[in-house]
Amino acid sequence: MELEAILDYQLHHLHGSCLCGALKYRSSGPMFFTAVCHCVACQKSTGTSFSVVVGVRRDDLKVTEGSPTVYQDTGDSGETTNRYFCSRCGSTIFAEMESKPGLACIKAGTLDSSIDLRPQMHVYWRDHHEWLSTLDHLPAHETIFQK
Repeated sequence: MELEAILDYQLHHLHGSCLCGALKYRSSGPMFFTAVCHCVACQKSTGTSFSVVVGVRRDDLKVTEGSPTVYQDTGDSGETTNRYFCSRCGSTIFAEMESKPGLACIKAGTLDSSIDLRPQMHVYWRDHHEWLSTLDHLPAHETIFQK
């Protein structure tokens, strides 16, 4: 797979961590895409309805602190997906798929970098929850809601 052929890309210096801070990472190569993934595996691994991911070259992604635990599952391609997470707090940091060699998908919620991450696409839309379209009409609170 030619990563450059996925989408236009931008060079970014990304860094992030898990919830407890035991795992830290950086990526200083191109950012190929930002996607909202609705696959059932992302729903289960994040405990929510979708996962926002940033596609980067796997060789550019380095764990700089700690050692992630790897959970392997089988994607719909029949090939292995490795999900890297913190064994202490449970945060999923990134995933890599045998079906997309050379690509890593960083979980955008783990980024400490301040960049504009407007998703460019939805993937696995077939698995999305129908009620997601109703969210735009909900009240928005800056912090936890008050009585």
